[in-house]
Amino acid sequence: MMIKKIAKPFLKWAGGKTQLITDIEKSLPSDLRNSEFTYIEPFVGSGAVLFWMLNSFPNMRKAIINDINEDLINTYRIIASNPEKLISELEILQTEFHSLEGNEDEKKLYYYQKRELYNTRKEGEIEQSALFIFLNRTCFNGLYRVNRNNHYNVPMGGYKKPTICDKDNILAVSEALQKVEILCGDYENTLAYAENKTIFYFDPPYKPLNETSNFNSYAKDEFDDDEQIRLRDFCTKLDFLNHTWILSNSDVKSKNVDNNFFDDLYSGFSILRVDAKRSINANPAKRGTLKELLITNNNHNKSLAI
Repeated sequence: MMIKKIAKPFLKWAGGKTQLITDIEKSLPSDLRNSEFTYIEPFVGSGAVLFWMLNSFPNMRKAIINDINEDLINTYRIIASNPEKLISELEILQTEFHSLEGNEDEKKLYYYQKRELYNTRKEGEIEQSALFIFLNRTCFNGLYRVNRNNHYNVPMGGYKKPTICDKDNILAVSEALQKVEILCGDYENTLAYAENKTIFYFDPPYKPLNETSNFNSYAKDEFDDDEQIRLRDFCTKLDFLNHTWILSNSDVKSKNVDNNFFDDLYSGFSILRVDAKRSINANPAKRGTLKELLITNNNHNKSLAI
């Protein structure tokens, strides 16, 4: 009997949520495993929580994912609709890149040529999504960063023969995505897809702990404090409509005890401080643990509203 491969994130992603899943699970409604429900993730990123939810909750009615990053969402759509052609493109990129191992100058030239080609955005959707995955697997620390012109500008990483084409996982992800609706746009648009028994998980661009940590220009428009406040207002609206939500963000108070930005902003909701590993820093010694926030309106582990 063939064992079904479990889908996992197909990207390396700064701030990916794999390490927080245990804490997120504790924040979910107590009766979720026995419920039919809709899952909505308005800032999907690498989808670590999405794939865990799809694998863990067979009763999930459907899932809706969204992101403002068009290149990311194009890649999700191509994996869902055309995985075999994407795999063919990735196998070519992997073979070519691995053949340059040991010749750093040629490797760099290849990487920066592919980055330049990606930034023209003139390739077809399949080729563009293959370049997106190639850059993600070969760049510095799986970082996604663009400038004001929406040009990807992350330097090459130092990996020896990184996996660029994980065929088995792309096929598993494609199968998992068949019950997922994939949207691209502002997160507030996801409200139209909420039904009875809906749970939202928000992983927005984090508020920087300090000026230098704002490395993650994830989209060409900044997610500033006004945007954090707009997101809080949206969560308040969801609470009023009786939808359950969980939200992750940085714990600015751990850096400055007088910084009550999130404590004040979400004072009406449950705020948990959880440990997370810092993976993005040029200095490995500074990649220790730090606190993050898990905020939810699911007080006292209540059941899902009907």
